[in-house]
Amino acid sequence: MHKFAITSVLALLSFNLIAQTDITATDNVKSELTIKVSRKTKKHRYFSDNAPVTMADGSVKSIADIKVGEHVKTCKGGKSMATQVKQIDVYNKPDFSLTAIYLRPVDGIANYDPKMIPALLLEATPNHRVQTNRGKKRLKKLSKNDILYHYEPATGIVSSWKVGAVKENARFVSKAYNLETEDGTYLVDNVMVAQ
Repeated sequence: MHKFAITSVLALLSFNLIAQTDITATDNVKSELTIKVSRKTKKHRYFSDNAPVTMADGSVKSIADIKVGEHVKTCKGGKSMATQVKQIDVYNKPDFSLTAIYLRPVDGIANYDPKMIPALLLEATPNHRVQTNRGKKRLKKLSKNDILYHYEPATGIVSSWKVGAVKENARFVSKAYNLETEDGTYLVDNVMVAQ
């Protein structure tokens, strides 16, 4: 009886060890699948490696330092919320240049010092989408009538910013990144962008 009990315990431990090994192997495969290194840039949707992404806790990380499974901040219904990163696309030597979008406050410049008019800069490929007041649009389709959304970290308020200028072929980068999140949006330099 004593020998049977020891054999049973050892058998259970062996099955447990095999099950844990299978779970670990599955987790590793899942993590590897969610980081996609793209040789072709057919989608042409990415940011430079140092694009600042707002994390769920309010801190900021370069897009190149984000990991699958981390939570980043986004906005919904005028309020900030968190969403999880489910995939990271990495582009080595992308063949498209970045487009620079300059934004200015919708409320006008009456409240600002004329010598210090605030502006925001967002750089991405022309085909990258952003969330506007008229739905998701590609950067190359933006006009001066479009309004984008900016999260104000100091107050937690989401404000509206109007497209002021668009500069095509602003610069080339040697490595680029894009995130896919559960919500389909995230913040780059506190401006809401879409997948």
